[in-house]
Formats: sequence, C-alpha cells, structure tokens
Amino acid sequence: MEPTPQIPRSPTCERDVDADLEKGEINDMPESPSHGGTTVVEDAFETPDSPKQGVKRSITDYLRKVSLPDKFQEPFRRKTETPYDEEQRIKRIDSHPEGYPQLAAFINSDENFSICRRFGFLHQRVLLYRQDELRELEDQLIRLDDEDQEEMPQALKSRKRDDVREGSYRKGLINIIDDKLKEYVDIVQRIKTLSTYKPASDRNYSSVSNWLHNTAPLSGEESEFIHHKADLIALTDAEEGSWLDGFVEAVLFKLPYRFTRILFTAPEQRATTDDVYVHLYSKARIGVLVRFLICILAALLLMCPVALLLLVPSLSSIKIIMIVLFTLFFSFVLSVCTRAKRHEVFAATAA
Repeated sequence: MEPTPQIPRSPTCERDVDADLEKGEINDMPESPSHGGTTVVEDAFETPDSPKQGVKRSITDYLRKVSLPDKFQEPFRRKTETPYDEEQRIKRIDSHPEGYPQLAAFINSDENFSICRRFGFLHQRVLLYRQDELRELEDQLIRLDDEDQEEMPQALKSRKRDDVREGSYRKGLINIIDDKLKEYVDIVQRIKTLSTYKPASDRNYSSVSNWLHNTAPLSGEESEFIHHKADLIALTDAEEGSWLDGFVEAVLFKLPYRFTRILFTAPEQRATTDDVYVHLYSKARIGVLVRFLICILAALLLMCPVALLLLVPSLSSIKIIMIVLFTLFFSFVLSVCTRAKRHEVFAATAA
C-alpha cells in the first residue's frame, strides 16, 4: 500500500501538521516569517458552507502563514508587469498588424524609405484647367472693356462710377478672377515645391518594392503606387556622398549579415524586425566608413602622382600626360563621390 501523501512541513515550523489537521487546530498556528512577501491567488470556488472546503481554506491559510522555499512560492506569486514601452512598439515593424500599420512602420524604420508619388499628371491637369478658366475670364473682361469704351468711356476712368452704374458687373467679374487667380497660384506653388524633391533612388525604390512584394500588406490595386517609379519622389535629402553611401551599402549587403549586422547596425535597429530579408544599417556608421574611404582616396590622389613623377626622367612629356590624367581623375572623383557644385569642382581642380 502506498503511503498517504503528507503536507510538506516548513523548515521554520516544528509543529506536526498531520496532528494539527486531525485536531482542527491548524488555523491557530502562529505566523511564520515570510520570504519575500509571497502572494497566493485564492480559489474562487471556496465557500465556508462545506466541511471539505473549510479544510481547503485551512490549508490555504496555513500555507500563507508558513514559510516555503522559493520554488514552492513561485507559482503563487503575481507576475509584475513591466512598463509598456510605447516608443519601442511604434518602431518595431513586427508589432504592428499586417496592412497599412505594418507598411507605415516599415517606411518609418529608415528615412530612406520615405518615398511617395508626386502625382505630376494630376497636378498638370489641374493647372491646365485653372489656366483655361482664367483665359475665359480674361476674354470676358476684355470684351466688357471694349463695350464700355464705345458706350460709356467714363466708366473705365472711375471705379466708383462703374460700381454704382446700373447693369455693371465688372466688380463681380474682378472678384471671380481674383478667386481663380488664388487657386491658380496655389497649384503653381505646389508644383514648384514638389519639383524640388529628388526622384527616389533605385536602391531605395528596390528596398520598398521588394518588401511590398514579399509581404503583400495591401490589396492589389492599393499597392499599385509602387509601380509608378518615374512619379515617385524622396521626401528626405540625400547625404553628401549619397552615391558612395549606396555603393558601400550594396557591398555590405553581399557580405554575411551576421558580420555586418554587428558592425553597421545600431541596437535599436536590430530590434526593429525579425525579418531576415530586411537589412537596416546605421547612417552614422556608414558615414564613418565612407569618410574613411574618402580620406584614403584623397591621400592616394595626392601621393601617387608625386611618387610616379619622381620615377619618370626629367624633361619628359610623360610627366605632362600624367599630370593631366590625375587632374581629370581628381575632378571625376570630386564630382561623383561628393555633391559638389560645378563651380566648386572647377575651383578645386584649378587649385
């Protein structure tokens, strides 16, 4: 016969629990020191009406009073909830529902992904429409001036006299023209503002397009905006060495991500997503590498010609050819690897 299970005795309590249960004195036991303020979740079905439930209550009260080892106390402890990190949740792509919330989180994860449509066709259509409206109003005003020149030339010499003249609608026509001019200037300013934004680079466009293709967060027709590549603009200005930055990122993408992730990805970017196909790089760390490469390239452009000229015999035409070639190469590197303007490239080359 198997022995009857015994209630575990607390190492700090020397009383016989079995004997106390038989005598019904377990509720009178003194409180024992607590180890860490244990919290016990009470049984929701306990009622004092049933003797068996009374025994269960007595056992529960006893377990509250005695001190148990930590491994016995752990199931009864209430888990302390950590503060909700709202900012981290917003930045993390995987924490958002699929659809527009996740797409917005992905675009927000890197400023290079901030691309949108210019809607150049629609802006031009609205501009042409407002332009023709003004053309029609202009014709009406000219015809009105011609009529008054023949019938009442004094009305063209005095605004007050024309306003109070019966049957004159020049004032109303002027007000309509003014409203249409405001709409026309507004659309012109909007087109001018949008024209200052650079087109989305091939690298950034490919990143957003590939993510949309792999995850398909939107319905078919609502994701068609990504197919209008020529109409997409970048909302953020490119860095000074944007071409070289893109080249460095392209090279890093071909390397093992476990290596590049440690060196060129910030900790907060690593927590953004668990998608193995999304590689986020820190612009600050990429910038340091790019500046280092530019310094090496600049040193080579300065020292290589000097070293080669020392090896060439004096009074040789080869020296002139080498000087011209390195000067042209310097101008080319300055134009491609930086965002220097034309006059800056000319000044640097002349110097």
